[in-house]
Amino acid sequence: MQIYKIETDENGRELTTHGASDFPCSSYDEVFSAFYGGEVPWHWHDEVEIVLVVRGRTKVECIGKSETLEAGEMIFVNAGALHKLTDVGEEDCRILNAVFNPQMLGGMNFSRIYKKHVLPVLKNKQLLSVKFSNQVIWQQAAINELKQAFQVWQDEREDYEFVMTMALMKFWHLFIDNKPDILSDTHVSSTNEKRLHTLLNYIHEHHSDSISIADISHAANISESECYRLFRNALKSTPNNYLLNYRLRMAAHLLVESDKPITKVAYDTGFNCPAYFAKKFKLAFEKTPKTFRQESRLDTH
Repeated sequence: MQIYKIETDENGRELTTHGASDFPCSSYDEVFSAFYGGEVPWHWHDEVEIVLVVRGRTKVECIGKSETLEAGEMIFVNAGALHKLTDVGEEDCRILNAVFNPQMLGGMNFSRIYKKHVLPVLKNKQLLSVKFSNQVIWQQAAINELKQAFQVWQDEREDYEFVMTMALMKFWHLFIDNKPDILSDTHVSSTNEKRLHTLLNYIHEHHSDSISIADISHAANISESECYRLFRNALKSTPNNYLLNYRLRMAAHLLVESDKPITKVAYDTGFNCPAYFAKKFKLAFEKTPKTFRQESRLDTH
């Protein structure tokens, strides 16, 4: 089993480099059972992401909105949008996704295509995600374009880059032609989104310390009750649960990637009691920290 990690910096931006300088696009074939905790945690990136569900069901959450995708459906996630994916079906959900620098659609950031048809979409900070269904003709056409490109990628054809670029261009043209409201000429970022980024940044940077809800709230200059409200409305979680889950993911990374004693891993990720850490870890991963380390290392060799 491959262990997928979504590593982020202190600002929540994903650290993974998608593609190369001469082709800034990557495609992935992923199953949720291979992610830590069976989910893709909250993160964001400068690239646009398109996710196609091949098997099962997934819930895609952005700030203040949630979409459930069935097999055959697809979703667009805008650049810079904080998002999370969770497996919500009985089958192990499998997805194909393309993560790409939107500049590749226009060839260069000062091209007419980029300025007229791409940048206005990226500037629309109210546009977080859009679900594509088989029930809408133009959306079905967009889904088919990406399906064909994914197939060429999986077949390892020499012209994969060419086919994927054409598919993304056709997808984008269908998108803006049928939803002209996605274009925006203004930079708008909600106060709540800014506050949430600040709160998450603080947790990511200080998760190994002994921090309280008061500390987290103070980072964004809001009250504790407002902090709870923001997490509940935007992330459907509490600050406490988010902090706990983040600490557990970081602990899972250390168990696989380091030789630190399990007690040391617990302390280094903010758990003051190794017994409490072991209990919460087993609840989250259905394995003890020791078994998780042993089995994960076997799977990666």
